Amino acid sequence: MASILVSVLIPTYNRAYAIQRAIDSVLSQGCESIEVLVIDDGSKDGTRDLIRQRYGADPRVRYFYKENGGVSSARNLGIRECRGEYVAFLDSDDWWLPGKLALQLAGLSRVPEAGMIWTDMQAVGVDDQVLHPRYLRQMYHTYRYFKTPRDIFSQEFTVRTEALGEVTLYAGDIFPKMAIGNLVHTSTVLLRRERLLKIGFFREDYRSGEDYDFHLRTCKHGPVAFADAVTISYKIGMEDALTAPAYQIHLATHFVETLERTLREDRDRITLPKSLVQDAVANAYSWAGRTYMTDGQLRYARGYFLKSLRTKLWQPRQLLYLTVASLPPKMLALLQSLRKRLIGSE
Repeated sequence: MASILVSVLIPTYNRAYAIQRAIDSVLSQGCESIEVLVIDDGSKDGTRDLIRQRYGADPRVRYFYKENGGVSSARNLGIRECRGEYVAFLDSDDWWLPGKLALQLAGLSRVPEAGMIWTDMQAVGVDDQVLHPRYLRQMYHTYRYFKTPRDIFSQEFTVRTEALGEVTLYAGDIFPKMAIGNLVHTSTVLLRRERLLKIGFFREDYRSGEDYDFHLRTCKHGPVAFADAVTISYKIGMEDALTAPAYQIHLATHFVETLERTLREDRDRITLPKSLVQDAVANAYSWAGRTYMTDGQLRYARGYFLKSLRTKLWQPRQLLYLTVASLPPKMLALLQSLRKRLIGSE
């Protein structure tokens, strides 16, 4: 593997129990020139001591401590401090599989115009058992609008690495497709510094759901690539994950804001069928409405369901959601209680 410096940014908060595996998975990639930037976002556990004891003598690992400000501010600090020609991100409870960097560097070498490359992932539970061997398309619903990667990308290649064998590589300008929803998982990403300088930083006012905005801007600035292989283990089911139920309102509303802004500012670049765009917008409003309804904030829920119906009128399910969200709170609580009992009795 060529000795081109790769910077890997690992933001963390109170994850001393997991971060060692994340760091070791990067250091074991076989990359001749690599730096790992651990950005501690105000941890109060033993993270600092762990890094000092295990990696204090390893010049490849650089540790930064900051006051708690969220994952975006932590990643942004890493972006300011990193020195690599390539930059990757890894959440501290996930870990890379062997051959990830070799595959992605080979992919970017094969498609020099691509500024970013990402991959598929496997989802693992709290006991590290593989729950979903191919999780990318399941987690990111935007893939459901496209039958195959050929419907997203304009180019197709093959790359081969020792660890992963022959892998199909897709590339092209996918901004119109990304405009209706996210297709990229952050812990699988490798970026060229040249593209990163054009993008800037993660939005720090988004405490969750910041990924879509960032990757959308990446795609706006030029071609990208996708290597159709599993290269990371993605942890699901943990209470401190930013995709946990407590964060769903922020995820949904930030997604809607990004979608609305893109359709407003870059509508001329979105060459998708009108019906497809309507479906995507209506589904986004519905998602936001459901998160508010689950949280008991019925006024906001009704507003989003109405927006969904105004975008696409014939939606029986949205009419049902709107009806339920319009019920008196006591009746809605009774229905929710009955639903839980019925599910529990199955």
